[in-house]
Amino acid sequence: MASPLVLVSNRVKNLDQYQQEYVDDLAPRLDYIEIAQQLGGEISGYNLFNSIWYSWGRKIEKSIKLDLIESIHTTFHLSRHNVVLSSSEKAAIPLAMFLSLVRRRMPHIVIAHHLSSINKIRLFRVWKLYHQFTHIICVCTAQADYAVKQLGIPPANVDFIYDKVDHLFFRPQTLDDGGDYVLAVGQEQRDYDTLLKALSGTPLKLVVVDSSPWSTHVTNLSPGKGVTVLKNISYVALRSLYAGARLVVTPLRPVNYAAGANAVLEAMAMAKPLIVSRTEGIRDYIIHGETGLFVPPLDDKMLQDSILSLWDDAKMQKRLGENARQIVEEKMNLDIYVNHVVRIVQESTLSPYAKHDSQEGKGLSLV
Repeated sequence: MASPLVLVSNRVKNLDQYQQEYVDDLAPRLDYIEIAQQLGGEISGYNLFNSIWYSWGRKIEKSIKLDLIESIHTTFHLSRHNVVLSSSEKAAIPLAMFLSLVRRRMPHIVIAHHLSSINKIRLFRVWKLYHQFTHIICVCTAQADYAVKQLGIPPANVDFIYDKVDHLFFRPQTLDDGGDYVLAVGQEQRDYDTLLKALSGTPLKLVVVDSSPWSTHVTNLSPGKGVTVLKNISYVALRSLYAGARLVVTPLRPVNYAAGANAVLEAMAMAKPLIVSRTEGIRDYIIHGETGLFVPPLDDKMLQDSILSLWDDAKMQKRLGENARQIVEEKMNLDIYVNHVVRIVQESTLSPYAKHDSQEGKGLSLV
């Protein structure tokens, strides 16, 4: 019997080991595992680390920023599946190429993060591969609007849903020796230069987790006076850092995709007071003054004022953190994300190439 196939972009070396880690509360749940389990489907792309062509294939992937290995591997296993869910357009685009070349159509749902990158714009001008996508899920409204207004995809075939965080793993915790540093996490489009300028001349300590399992951006951040730089730490260590921070800051360059969403949601789930650069891609996630504070991108003076103002305001810290945790529980967590994605995949198998009706029955679905 045909079943769904979940094509993942970020690779896991040992899936069974990872599953045991989150059973033991050592790591958060993975969205594609939860989705595959609910759909009764298979996962492709996670077990390729030991393949003989992996090393040279990765060099090509890094240069073109597309996941060729997973997509090529997937094409040999499509006959036993009735729908494909790609967890990223980096994997979806090569698969769409292969399907187009062999003139095969099948339901293909894509979770798209950055459709408007320069490389994709150039590719789409000559090869409109997005027409191969049955449905596109975006994790920010800016990218959903781009899909509809610039690519011309029917609004009924595009959904915006909030990105995910495992709120059962990232949960409020109290440490006896916490509260003496500012924490920043991540690599994708991070503007650490502005953050360092904002903290220059202040007595505040900064801890930066300058690594990411999926980003290819390089920050070139070095430790210095009052600045600690960590890389590739465990999820348990990361959770402890969130718990011990007095404030979390996510400084971003002005981009129109949801760079920083994972770090923002992790901090919110931990009920930490949060300051974020207000970009087009992240504006959906924070209510200024209620669940966090927005500052203009690239503005070190405004960022410094916000940090110093919030640093000694325990009442505001508590209110922002509690509100952030509440909104994560209500609509920005892994379980809600998985349920929405599963619904869209299931509907696509009922009417593969028909326009998907949103919950409101019209246009772009905001869920």
